[in-house]
Amino acid sequence: MKTMRKRNSMTVALLCGLALASTTVSAQQSSADDWQFVPVGPPVSYLDSPRALQQPFFGPINRPSAAGQEILRRSLEGIDFIGSNCGCLPPDTNAAVGNDFVIETVNVQIRIWNKTMGNILFDETLAQIFGAPTGGDPYVVYDDIADRWYVSAFDSNNTGLFLAVSRDGNPLHGFLTFHLAGLGFPDYEKPGFNRDAIFIAFNNFGPGGGAAATIVAIDKLAAFGGTLRFSISVPQFQFRAMPPAQLHGDQSGGVEWFVSTDGTDAGGNTIRVTEMTNYFSSTPNFTYTSLPVTQYQNAPRADQPGGSITTFPNTTTTQVQFHRGHLVTAMASGTPADGFTYPKGLIFDVDVTSGAPVLSGEFVVDPGAGVAAQMPSVDMDQSGRLGITWMESSRNEFLSMWVATLDQNTGNLVSTVAAGGVGFFSVNFRIGDYSTTVLDPNGQTFWSANEYIGNSPNIDIWRTNITSFTAGAQGAVALNSGR
Repeated sequence: MKTMRKRNSMTVALLCGLALASTTVSAQQSSADDWQFVPVGPPVSYLDSPRALQQPFFGPINRPSAAGQEILRRSLEGIDFIGSNCGCLPPDTNAAVGNDFVIETVNVQIRIWNKTMGNILFDETLAQIFGAPTGGDPYVVYDDIADRWYVSAFDSNNTGLFLAVSRDGNPLHGFLTFHLAGLGFPDYEKPGFNRDAIFIAFNNFGPGGGAAATIVAIDKLAAFGGTLRFSISVPQFQFRAMPPAQLHGDQSGGVEWFVSTDGTDAGGNTIRVTEMTNYFSSTPNFTYTSLPVTQYQNAPRADQPGGSITTFPNTTTTQVQFHRGHLVTAMASGTPADGFTYPKGLIFDVDVTSGAPVLSGEFVVDPGAGVAAQMPSVDMDQSGRLGITWMESSRNEFLSMWVATLDQNTGNLVSTVAAGGVGFFSVNFRIGDYSTTVLDPNGQTFWSANEYIGNSPNIDIWRTNITSFTAGAQGAVALNSGR
């Protein structure tokens, strides 16, 4: 949900030859009867008991190690405030990576890079993808099972959602676009997928919605053919994000997983793992497991040189990744170590290989006393090592983007600054909504998207960066451009 926006005028004409088809379906329907293709130029080719609090895995800020520098591979300067064509605060930074492309969405812009060369292939407002202006809160996901891209966001009046599904693995070949209308006010929407379905979870702030988590399950194959078939359900109450997992490599289907706080973003000592089956019916099955974790609580304080920074919102998961029977997620929240004052990065690894969720790992990214770590996200590589990003600030450090790798077996965390903050963050009402960390299809390289503050914060209020990195010394610094 955004409270400060000034929008520039946005054209709804489809540019750059991207082909688009459009479908509008009301939430009261379970499927679309027809869809229409609108040609717009030629296609473009181009654990069982509470656990002890983990100790910090690294020390003072502003001292990245040589090992930290060695993990970096490529850094792409992302969309900034000026380039967003929105005037939106915050940017809602997120990105996805496929075999040949990197895509970032912010409010309300989309940018596509060639992954190997780093050159920009497409840079337009999201209206060019959806065929109409969007209210923002965009999210892009790459489905490595189907080799497709999904982009979701508010519709034009914030009472429904747009969904764009790429025609194939090349996003430049165009998208099929769908409109899920009449959803109330579907705030804080997050997409995920398994073999069979695309899932979008949101909190319904519309009339009668009660801010409850709501889940849309969309038939994937039908969508690929241009037809929207979906079901809508309301699970046990969950406030703020209940993100569906991105089930990489899922070959069986039939199950979708969610990891969230246990009902509220105020705090707690459990996280909730939700299993959903029979999701295409009007009466899906939900199984809830509350896993004990170290107590967490909404943290009220974050500093920067010369002042403070908001911590709103924190204590909410925003992304869940699944690999080989493990769910990994992250959130920022206060811990007992400093009396729940400064947010830290909390990382959870949940093993669902036996069907019953078990907490496999719990970690705290704590950069030191008085340092706030916000907007974390995490993914897991093919060797079980974690890649992490977060935003960091203190009395001695402007709001910066950090990345790290974590070996869960040894507790060895190697971290470094990905984009160092150099300006005062003056817009102090909301820190952001999410960051993303995703695993490259090569199974080894992480890509993280996050926010930082540049050298002209009164004009170019926020900036974003997309950094790729690997666990181990083999990823030498290369092509760190744009900063």
